[in-house]
Amino acid sequence: NNGLALTVSRCFGAGEREGIRRAVGWMVTLSAAVSIVLTTVSLLGRGALLQVLQVPAEVWDGAAAYLTVILLGIPLTMLYNMEAALLRAVGNSVTPLLFLLFSSVLNVGLDAAFMGPLGMGVRGAAVATVLAQGISAVLGAVYLVRSYPELHFTLAHLKKSARRAVMNMFWAGMSMGLMSAIYNLGSVALQSSINALGSVYITAQTAARRMAEMYFIPGGALGIGVATFSSQNLGAGRRSRIGQSVRAALKIYFVWWLFVLAFTFLLGEPVLRLITGSSDARIISNAMLYLKISVPIIPPMAVLVILRNMLQGIRHTVEPLLASALELIGKVIFAVWLGPVWGISNYMCYRGLKNYGYDKEAAELAEKTITLFGKDLEVCGELHEYYDPDTGEGVNNPGFQCWNLLVNNMIAEEEGRKAIREF
Repeated sequence: NNGLALTVSRCFGAGEREGIRRAVGWMVTLSAAVSIVLTTVSLLGRGALLQVLQVPAEVWDGAAAYLTVILLGIPLTMLYNMEAALLRAVGNSVTPLLFLLFSSVLNVGLDAAFMGPLGMGVRGAAVATVLAQGISAVLGAVYLVRSYPELHFTLAHLKKSARRAVMNMFWAGMSMGLMSAIYNLGSVALQSSINALGSVYITAQTAARRMAEMYFIPGGALGIGVATFSSQNLGAGRRSRIGQSVRAALKIYFVWWLFVLAFTFLLGEPVLRLITGSSDARIISNAMLYLKISVPIIPPMAVLVILRNMLQGIRHTVEPLLASALELIGKVIFAVWLGPVWGISNYMCYRGLKNYGYDKEAAELAEKTITLFGKDLEVCGELHEYYDPDTGEGVNNPGFQCWNLLVNNMIAEEEGRKAIREF
């Protein structure tokens, strides 16, 4: 929606009233079509998504119920976001903020009602979110129809639009949407690794991420604001103001970062205990570790967010996508490297050490691996697919054997016996 609204912004900056109506008409049409496709595909693939995320069995039903409701609410979410984007495109950034505040307060109230007296549990939280956005979307539609007659369009406006203009608008929307989607895919990759570490790490990361997302909200809003402002001034032919908006946004983001930095290090722990409802030292320490790493690096991320959105606003759609793709690759690499590890990783390192004559080091690794698996069998009575890289605790997929059986080769070789065939 934010990408589609950039065409409206350019027409608004250029003073093209008919162009605004045509752009609004196609924005509504394309948003409706995309929301239907997204809802259908997401609902069909929700089970596979939960598997990719490695959601633990004990929370699977709750996660599935929550996700189903949220996905059914995609059309309402799209409508809500479209209205906010349209208002910003024509220079009204206050009303979307008011609708957002109203939706947030309503969401909190409905959460308390549905999860408390009504006893709807996790599903109730999802219903509250969708209902709050839906009510805000309906109110926003009424406000737009009554207050902005210049945005009204007819079927004739759709027919008058050149095919090339519609395709350019569509790809602008796709580019900005993909930029956001690529970022979220990276987050999914990280979440998948975190889920494999067990409930303590999931709780810690969820609490820390909730705080971090609050920290990043102003940055996202500034990025969208810069994209809209840049597009408006591109249409008006006032390019010098684009650079001014970037510098102003970066200054605002820096001041916000100083506040966030102080808040995290002074009040982070008590706030995390409030969010999690727990005083577990492992949960709080891991959540604080997440924040202590992510908060100090907000400034370079701010530059990235602001510049990517500015480029989208001036119709440079390829560079932001390339930057987002590099970010995704980095997240996937770190998710694999820093997440729980497979037992076969030890065997592959062991085999490499043996092949290159590092017998002493190979023997040490074999001893540690045999001890690790032996402890897992002693404590749990079975092996796991993944192991915590810090504690060696078995996590996720209990009863897994497969390549774990290659530990027998380590034992055989260290005892001078013939190893079994690997493949």
